[in-house]
This record gives sequence, structure tokens and C-alpha cells, in this order.
Amino acid sequence: MNMIILSAVLSWMLAQLIKSVRWVLQGHKLTWHVVGGTGKMPSSHTAFVCATAFGCGLRCGFDSVEFALGVALAAVVIYDAMGVRRESGRHAEAINDIETQLGRGREKPLETSLGHRPREVVAGGALGIAVAAIVMAIAY
Repeated sequence: MNMIILSAVLSWMLAQLIKSVRWVLQGHKLTWHVVGGTGKMPSSHTAFVCATAFGCGLRCGFDSVEFALGVALAAVVIYDAMGVRRESGRHAEAINDIETQLGRGREKPLETSLGHRPREVVAGGALGIAVAAIVMAIAY
């Protein structure tokens, strides 16, 4: 079994579990949309790519092509999470507000929780690195 992929998937699953538990503890109802959705703390996308990159570093060396590719992929995903997807969420929120003010609110408003704040990305990255370190220590 590929331990790098395993650590990435476990990191994503753990991040989604943490988000779901936090959501319920905040008094909200748990739905499949929350369990598999984007946004919130910690970033599961960041956990996934950081586990991949760090796992590659541990397995292949931190001066390897594999680690370099993992870091490049992580940088693109993190940039997208904090930039493009976060702005998309802000735009959706503004559109929902405008439609409500005009009396044309949607039955199902546009999704606003798409991107991440920096602290959500840092938490996801730390989670991914920790899970990769544990999985790789156990496997090798």
C-alpha cells in the first residue's frame, strides 16, 4: 500500500471529521453537505496536499523531485483556497444579500463557505504534516 496516499486520505478524513464535530458542538445540525463540504476549520484540502508533500519528503528526501512537486502542488491548492475560493464565497454572499434585498431570494442560496482564512489553512497544514509523520513512522 502507498503510505503517502494513505496519509493524505487519512488527513483529509480527519479534517472533515474535525469540521463536522465542531459544527455539531456549535449547535448546528449535521448534514452530508457539512461532512463532505469545503471551507471551515481546518482546511481538508491543505491537510491532503501537505500530507502528500511531507510524506514525499520523508520517503524520498527533502531534496527530491517528488518533494518539490508536492510543495508546488500544495502551494497552488493553498493559494486557491485562500484566494480564489475565498473570494468566490464572498461574491456568493453578496449575491445572496442583493437577491434578498430585491425580494428575489433563492430557495437554496448560493454556497458561501468555499475558501479559507489563513488560520484554517495553517491548521490544515499542521494536521497533514502530523498525520504524514505518524503514518510514515509506523510504516517505515
